[in-house]
Amino acid sequence: MKNFNQNAVSARTSETNRIIKIFHLAQTVGQILILLICATLCFVNRNLFNQSQRLAISLSLIFVCLQFSLLQTESEQPKRWQLINHYIETIAICYTLPISLSLLTKLLNYYHLINGTFWMLLVTFYSLIMYIPMAKLALSRVNNNWGRILLLMFVVYDVRVVSKIAGTLRYNKVLHQINNSGLSGIPVLIIITVLVMTSWKIQKPHFLYSRNDSILFSSLITLLLAGVLLLIALSPLAKVDNIADTLSYYFDQINLGIIGSAIRTGIAEEWLMRFLVIALLAQIFQSSKYRIYLIVLFDGLLFGFWHITNIAYQTPLTTLRQMFEVSGAGLVLAAIYLYTHSLLLIMTYHGLYDFILFLQAGIGEYGNPVKSAVQPTMMDWQGTILRVTIYAAIALVIIWTKRRQEVIAKNLAQM
Repeated sequence: MKNFNQNAVSARTSETNRIIKIFHLAQTVGQILILLICATLCFVNRNLFNQSQRLAISLSLIFVCLQFSLLQTESEQPKRWQLINHYIETIAICYTLPISLSLLTKLLNYYHLINGTFWMLLVTFYSLIMYIPMAKLALSRVNNNWGRILLLMFVVYDVRVVSKIAGTLRYNKVLHQINNSGLSGIPVLIIITVLVMTSWKIQKPHFLYSRNDSILFSSLITLLLAGVLLLIALSPLAKVDNIADTLSYYFDQINLGIIGSAIRTGIAEEWLMRFLVIALLAQIFQSSKYRIYLIVLFDGLLFGFWHITNIAYQTPLTTLRQMFEVSGAGLVLAAIYLYTHSLLLIMTYHGLYDFILFLQAGIGEYGNPVKSAVQPTMMDWQGTILRVTIYAAIALVIIWTKRRQEVIAKNLAQM
């Protein structure tokens, strides 16, 4: 009976892989056709595409043709070029698919062949499944855990594909806000995760408090997070006469772009940095005596590094300061997740924290951050150093004692 079940599972797996390869083949051929049409139209109408788009068409054609290599049967011991190709194709597919779709969108819009809202609905739903071949045929075959972490960070940054595809296309305002805020990228990330979890030996996420922890200590951690949120929310009180003015200030700032962006950062960043990255770091430092400390340290540093992308709308020094401070906050979040094993707790905290900051700092109606040229002062740096020191101390308190490390060790066994 056992052999029969194993054969049935193997048959289903083979059939699934065959379907994914057919999907990948159709997707690859489709991209080539789109790019060839665009390349031909470049000669017919020189004003249709600008210089950067023409360069993107040429480079995309090369990278799309390379994607046929993923259709071959994976050998038991892949050659070195195959291992490298998994990295290349993961990155290439994440770039070429949005580029091809954005070029097609521009063509259809230029020749008045689409209704903006209907087209973006189709693109939004298609984006949910279009990375399945990349995840199954390239990303899941990456064996090095550090490589997996770096690729995941790249993929998560890139899955906000719909907002890139739309360009200047006019479509439904609500759908526009949802897409620009990155909400549509959350199910994409979850689908990709499900596809790689088995091959990467990552267990299912845990959302509730661990059964191994101390109820009292977990409650204190929760109260600490609530206190931080309250402190951040009430900080504008110094600028107004009363609480009513503060509430009015906040309500005047709320829009769907802010709400969507806060939900996206709370869910996507914690799914990546705590659930996935910590699970992979746990494998990397499996045999280390200082395993728990190294997991917390590297998760915090990677979380800070992740925010380098914010340089797109703020100054380099401001971004560097933010990376440093976020690394400190990442230490605390990593320690809390390791002890409580509650992904829901830190997702809720992170989402609410960013929601408050977005209200204070300002974010566009369509989920676009407000660009800033403000440079950090010496006092800003001193405050950052103080806060990072406090963060590190809190993280150490959470993971320091033998009893808490025993709780964390049990939780790590379930990651």
